[in-house]
This record gives sequence, C-alpha cells and structure tokens, in this order.
Amino acid sequence: MPKAETVTWQRAVALVRAGKRTLSGLLLLGVLGAATLLGMHWLSDPYRFPLGVVEVKGDFRYLQKEQLQAAVAPHVTGGFFTVDVVAIRAAAEALPWVYKASVQRVWPETVRVQIEEQQPVAYWHGNGFLNRRGEAFFPAQGQADIELPRLDGPDGQETRVLENYRRVSATLAPLGLQVQSLRVDGRRAWEMQLAGGVALKLGRTQPWQRLRRFVRAWPSVFAARLAELRTVDLRYSNGFSVVWQQTAVRNDAGNKG
Repeated sequence: MPKAETVTWQRAVALVRAGKRTLSGLLLLGVLGAATLLGMHWLSDPYRFPLGVVEVKGDFRYLQKEQLQAAVAPHVTGGFFTVDVVAIRAAAEALPWVYKASVQRVWPETVRVQIEEQQPVAYWHGNGFLNRRGEAFFPAQGQADIELPRLDGPDGQETRVLENYRRVSATLAPLGLQVQSLRVDGRRAWEMQLAGGVALKLGRTQPWQRLRRFVRAWPSVFAARLAELRTVDLRYSNGFSVVWQQTAVRNDAGNKG
C-alpha cells in the first residue's frame, strides 16, 4: 500500500507564513493601485490645475495667427495634465501654411505651440505652391501674392519639375536669363518661359541637350536681339526655329520631334 504523505508541524507553519506574506503583498498592491487611481483622478481635475496660457512661437510671414488660434482653440480643453497635445498638433498641421508643429506642456499652466511655416519656392498648378522639398500645398486663393516662378505638371511630378527648374536656372544664369515658368505636359514634353516673355520649346526627346544648343547659339544669334525674341522651338534634330517680334526665321538641319 502507498504511504500516506505526512505533513510535519514545521511545514504547516511555513505554509501558513507564506500565505500571510502573499496576502500582505496582494493587499499592498491593491492599496497602491487604489492610491494611483485616486492620484490620477486628483491630477486630472481641470479645476485643480487649469490651463492659463497658450503660447505660440514661430516666424510668421504667411500664416495668420488668428487662423491658427481658431484651429487649435477647440482642442485646448481640460487641465494641464489632460489637455490633448496630439489633437492640438494635428489641428495646427492641418493648416496649409503650417509645415510642422510641436506642442508641449510647460509647468505650471502653459501649453506651448511651436510652428514651422511652409517656405514656398514656386507656384504649382496655378493655385498652389511647392516648398523647398518639392511638396505641394494649397492655401486659400488670394491668401498670398508672392513673386515666384510658376511650375506645372502632372500630379506626382512635383519633385521632378522643381529639380529640373533648378537645373535649367543654373544653366541660363550665366547668360543673365531668368526662368519665369517651366511645365511638363502629359506627353512629357517640356516648355519654359523666360522673364520678358520668351518661350523655349524643348519637347520630349533630350530636352536638356536641346537647351544647351540654345546656350551655344546665344552669343551669335540671340544676345543682341533679345527684345525682339518671342519663341525658340528647339524640337529639331540639329537646329531650331525662331519667332521674332515681326518676322519668323528658321534655322534647322533636321526634323522636328
């Protein structure tokens, strides 16, 4: 027959003591949990730690502070510890002229909103802008009147058009020429307009090599007659055609493409 397990008196005492320690630990955890909940409730009381100041910082050139205040005001609720800084930041960054916003609490009663404004470098699609990273944003029409180049192209080509604008600007700057607009159409054909109204048609095939052809011809063909120049069509294999103010002159050695 199997032996019955015998629990000694010493082991029984040890088990009772271990149970007491476990019970004490559970009671302590319960007390700490209740204290934490009470503390959080006490801290979250907006009447105990009310917000007193909403501080807005940043260099503003285009953004209207009134617009920013109206956007974030509905989210400045609760007390110092409960105000939703994520919602405030999202509301600020939803404004077209805001590139980036950061929000932080400053003891004892301040919420600080730091704004990085969009820096437009070109118009896009006529009613929008590109920032220096080639990202498009669209403020309300008539909100800003800025002297900037005008770029255009299919959606998704913003960065490419801006990079090529910088490229052609650097190419033409030594001639004293300024690019006023640059666009690429749905067929990937490029066209630009210089300050003063001169149009350069570059087409789809090797447009930047064609632009260099214009640069090479500049001293002998165009420099002395810039005021009369209207259009230079460079969509030819080895030449170009020119439209002057009164007459048209053709100078090509190949077919247009």
